[in-house]
Amino acid sequence: MLPFFEQNEDLFASWFVLRYEREGDSYLLQIEAVLHDGSRLEVRDYLFADGSRKYAYQWMESDGALRQRWDNAPHWPEIATRPHHTHLPDQEIPESSTVTNLEDLLAYLRTKLSK
Repeated sequence: MLPFFEQNEDLFASWFVLRYEREGDSYLLQIEAVLHDGSRLEVRDYLFADGSRKYAYQWMESDGALRQRWDNAPHWPEIATRPHHTHLPDQEIPESSTVTNLEDLLAYLRTKLSK
């Protein structure tokens, strides 16, 4: 998991592991990062022993204002990609999301930051 960030270090000005625990196939990962454009990224990704997973990725401006957040909290059952969804600034109802893991997230950020 952590080598994935090292392999994509060109996206980041810095990144810091707040917490990483692994036991068997289960893990708990929390990372804070600053991207080269000055925006910030907070990552929380948990894989539990029963195979279930919980994640939240929050991309923010340097001042903390939301750019976009992705998560899989099950409280939006009407979303087509439930439980996966994304929140955008000034939107009450989230949108469908295909970003469901770190690989998807960093590919998305790479595309957005290259524009």
